[in-house]
Amino acid sequence: MRVFCFLVVMLVVVACSRGAAPVRETQIVDGLTITLETPDRPRINTAVDFVVLLHDRQGNVINGAYVYLDLDMPAMPMGVTRPVASPDGEGRYWARTAYTMEGLWEITVVVEWEATTYRATFRRDVLQ
Repeated sequence: MRVFCFLVVMLVVVACSRGAAPVRETQIVDGLTITLETPDRPRINTAVDFVVLLHDRQGNVINGAYVYLDLDMPAMPMGVTRPVASPDGEGRYWARTAYTMEGLWEITVVVEWEATTYRATFRRDVLQ
């Protein structure tokens, strides 16, 4: 039983250590603060979680916005991947998708809030 418990603990440690710390970048667009959090070293054909955090000019969280991502690869246009982000509370929105090729990708966070559309574009290098 001790060996089994040890193996389970080691499996959890290895699984947790494989995930790199997320990259968090912020842009301010017309007073709206848009933060995108993604894995540090994303890989192709692997599920990737995208977290978007929204704040107004006063730093208050924004709930009730419609948020989606436009993922595009400028060097090899393949059409746009457009996952819709689900609200997760406290100004946090979450989406999951996968990159289909390695290289430089542009992730445009699109926020529709109070009859205005905001866009912030972030870049990520994706490895094989």
